[in-house]
Amino acid sequence: MILSPRQEQIVVLIAEGLQDKAIAERLDISVRTVDSHLQRLYQRYQLHSRAAVVAKWLREGGQVRPDDDARDRG
Repeated sequence: MILSPRQEQIVVLIAEGLQDKAIAERLDISVRTVDSHLQRLYQRYQLHSRAAVVAKWLREGGQVRPDDDARDRG
């Protein structure tokens, strides 16, 4: 699964249990921007849910680490 740095940040935060509004606030972007990134991932990988995106990402080697700095990148 090839993700842009921003898409990876979003997927990590989804995996941590955050909803779109919290992700948007954390990354200082709009909720619509979060949704747009997710919609592109759904289309590109023929997925239909946030859970499916996270599951595919994890199966392909994605990791949520306690020291992951995705929350601080912007």
